[in-house]
Amino acid sequence: MDGGRNQPTVSGPEPSGLSTLWARLKAALAALRPRPANPAPRQKVTRRATKARRDPAEAAEVKAWRKVHGRPAIWMAPFFLLFAALYAVPHLALAIQPQAPRSLITALVAALPGWAEPLSAMLAGWLWAPWWLGGLGLLFRLRAAWTAGKAILDAVGWGMAALVVEGGAWLFFGRDALEAFSVAEQTGAWRLLAAEFIFLFLTAVLFGPNTYQRVRFEQS
Repeated sequence: MDGGRNQPTVSGPEPSGLSTLWARLKAALAALRPRPANPAPRQKVTRRATKARRDPAEAAEVKAWRKVHGRPAIWMAPFFLLFAALYAVPHLALAIQPQAPRSLITALVAALPGWAEPLSAMLAGWLWAPWWLGGLGLLFRLRAAWTAGKAILDAVGWGMAALVVEGGAWLFFGRDALEAFSVAEQTGAWRLLAAEFIFLFLTAVLFGPNTYQRVRFEQS
């Protein structure tokens, strides 16, 4: 009877105490953890739905804004800066070498390639302009170069403002002041205005928004 009483009731090796404790701890932690029904797909769908609702409105707003102001064109900024520099050279020549500004302009143009030689008469033709007129035009053209990175038509507008101010001054009293200048300088003064006008016009046409309107003919 003693031998039967000492026999174990379950045969086989007894499981390790450490592994059993770890398994029970993992089961308890898993039971305490909340389990919402598929949270990741629901969050993903919600974000996509919100983005789908928001993007059409933003896209329509950007499209309407660019339809009026034009697209960003930062690569056009150097051209606006070029005209700003051209109109500023005569004022700099007067400030640096007031006794002979034409010789300084000629020396500067001589450093350029041969095709730029007509610039000498064009720049010298603007030696008549007062400093405040040149400062105002320079401010407008710098603003145009800065705005080109945001909206090209706004940049054209600022460039046109500079052209109107200096062109109007040339029409009202610039031609009388140019009577003491040479014929080449008188011609070069308005040619510089014409070159800037062509640049602004082509920029507005090539890079501005194009609106195509369909004309419908109704037959009675």
